[in-house]
Amino acid sequence: MLETALRIFARDGFHNADVQVIADEAGVGKGTVYRHFGNKQELFLANSAHCMQMVDAFVRNRVGDEEKAAKLIAEVGPIAVLKKIAMACAEFYQKYPETVEIMIYERAEFRGSVPAHLMFRSETRNGIDELIKAGIAAGAIRHVNVNEATNAYGDLIFGSVINGCLAGAKAKLVRRMEHAIDIFLNGLAGDQA
Repeated sequence: MLETALRIFARDGFHNADVQVIADEAGVGKGTVYRHFGNKQELFLANSAHCMQMVDAFVRNRVGDEEKAAKLIAEVGPIAVLKKIAMACAEFYQKYPETVEIMIYERAEFRGSVPAHLMFRSETRNGIDELIKAGIAAGAIRHVNVNEATNAYGDLIFGSVINGCLAGAKAKLVRRMEHAIDIFLNGLAGDQA
């Protein structure tokens, strides 16, 4: 049901999406949808949370769980892992651009609630904080405010994805992210700056 709802909400928006159409295309009765989700708003919000679970699984598949990520950090360093995470996010959103539409609709329709992508960022920020701290300790990252660096990193990913999709460049998100993360991690300033 969530996969079908994702496609229909992304295509039609919250207000124009019809629960009966979602039920029909999912091959279930409308009552089944309401038993599982209560109402259309709860279905949409569950769908938004599902999108964040999808991106989390995709990134973990690319980077690994905490144990594999720790080994990866030891092998390639924290900068390479930050890049790998950003690139995995770009790959996900390029492959599933309809999830970006859900983020946009969620913010537009439910301004009074905290959007799922912001809750996801809050839940996953400790891992990025620790990665940046490890980079600082290793001398790979200059001394910065870790909280601000994590915010900037998340803003870079979110901004690159949203702006890429809004600009009609959904098929070029990976390339856009390559450029953005390179500038973020390596800076703009030349030797004489």
